[in-house]
Amino acid sequence: MRPTRSRAALCALLTSLMLAGTAAIDAHHRPAAALDNGLERTPVMGWNSWNRYQCNINEALVRRQADAMVSTGMRDAGYRYINVDDCWQSSRDSAGNIVADPVRFPGGMKALGDYIHARGLKFGVYSDRGTLTCAGRPGSQGHEYQDARSYAAWGVDLLKYDNCNAQLDQQSQYETMRDALAASGRQIVYSICAWEFKPWQPKAGNQARTTGDIGDDYTSHPGNGLLPVDRIIDINNDYAMYAHPGYFNDPDMLQVGNYGTGSTNGNGMTDTEYQTHFSMWALMAAPLIAGNDLTAMNAATRTILTNPEVIAVDQDPLGAQGRRIRDLGDQEIWSKKVQGSGVRVVALWNRAAATASIHVDWSDIGLGAGTATVRDLHARADRGSFTGGYTTAVPSHGVALLRVAGAETPDAVRITKTDPRTITGLRVRTEFLINDEWHDDFEDTGTLDHSTTLNLDGNGATWNGSRWVGDLLRTAASTAGPAVVTVDRTDPRPIYGVRVSVSFTVDGQPHYDYEDLNLLSGTANLQLNANGGSWNGTQWVGDFLRPSAA
Repeated sequence: MRPTRSRAALCALLTSLMLAGTAAIDAHHRPAAALDNGLERTPVMGWNSWNRYQCNINEALVRRQADAMVSTGMRDAGYRYINVDDCWQSSRDSAGNIVADPVRFPGGMKALGDYIHARGLKFGVYSDRGTLTCAGRPGSQGHEYQDARSYAAWGVDLLKYDNCNAQLDQQSQYETMRDALAASGRQIVYSICAWEFKPWQPKAGNQARTTGDIGDDYTSHPGNGLLPVDRIIDINNDYAMYAHPGYFNDPDMLQVGNYGTGSTNGNGMTDTEYQTHFSMWALMAAPLIAGNDLTAMNAATRTILTNPEVIAVDQDPLGAQGRRIRDLGDQEIWSKKVQGSGVRVVALWNRAAATASIHVDWSDIGLGAGTATVRDLHARADRGSFTGGYTTAVPSHGVALLRVAGAETPDAVRITKTDPRTITGLRVRTEFLINDEWHDDFEDTGTLDHSTTLNLDGNGATWNGSRWVGDLLRTAASTAGPAVVTVDRTDPRPIYGVRVSVSFTVDGQPHYDYEDLNLLSGTANLQLNANGGSWNGTQWVGDFLRPSAA
């Protein structure tokens, strides 16, 4: 059984989110939900030295990779950033300025940046919030503004900021570097690498790591301390609701094409597994940072990394992160809303050891039950029109990545009671993201034995120090009929992150659960059933609110 995040841990995260950012904030200085520097409106694409070379880097190697990014067509496919990871530094001079290793980088970082820029590319560097980097080179603690000025003078376009050898408060240190970059006089993408998601990160960086370091493994490789691709996907899915233009979750750099190169890097993956790795990163709107040797790509690696239709999924301007919408055991259905009415990208992921047939219903992905067209993005071929859903065979550890265009349904969340017992005291709560700011409201709907329609609108709220609150979720209609609560989006603005939570009573005992949605698009069909769960001392918690069965 693969590991999953516990409901208790997620409830703890919810509590921390509710409390985060409330101190020392007033209505004149509100935190945004994303770093407001105008950068990373779609996820960055590029190359980084670490996964393939670790500390074995030098100026000539980086220049060769930049040349290869152009000659292989990677640049034309959308890859722009050449990022030099740890081990480029050597020391600080008498004035405290960071100095590049004179043996490895004899020309200096400004010259290297000029070389990269001359090829129509962007230049990224690495540092750490601590006194030393993870490899023991000088970190930026106490030198944040000084280093940021150096980066700006060198023409740096991206900073990856790591988390080693630091004893000071993590949030304040990352925010200090954020402010230093803003004061540097140059626009620099800020990539936070704190190895796990924290609620303050979308306000501090343009992207932030949600996991530990990735290994070149599809499943666990004992002993190397690195996370496999399948586990990283599970973790990153927990935070889909936070991704939107200006901030994206970072599940770490790509291992596509490394084939286990390097004794500590992992066993390597098959081309099918690499294709799954790349496809799921694209579906999750993750940064696409290649980590292989661009000068020695085989045809399979190049095909995976430069597939324009898969890249377009990652670079879709809506900026929504795809998420798991149905777990069928070893088979899963994932969906992402992309630009266009009634358009979804669907991943049918087979985690089993043998080929499996996987079916998706149009209702699973928020489309009407009629006809929809299907295009296979790996084959770059149309598959035809299908009524109600689509079925295809997916190889072991593989994914079918499909573009589905059908009939759009209203932007709504529909909660249907499937528990035969009486459910009383139902409270529906929505937390949601509009214009980079969180909103929050709830509505008491009483006994779930009739049909209730609620309207969701972020207008007319009051700032409480951390989010907008007010009469944002309100009852529009309550009639006899099926036991259903429908939350209709009546706000014309995009709603990116939506957490729908329910508290209710069954057999005299309180229950609680929630479901995270990302971009609210089409009708999300959920079912409410209080069976299962565990007692946490005050209420029952469990998977009570979940996507409806097909």
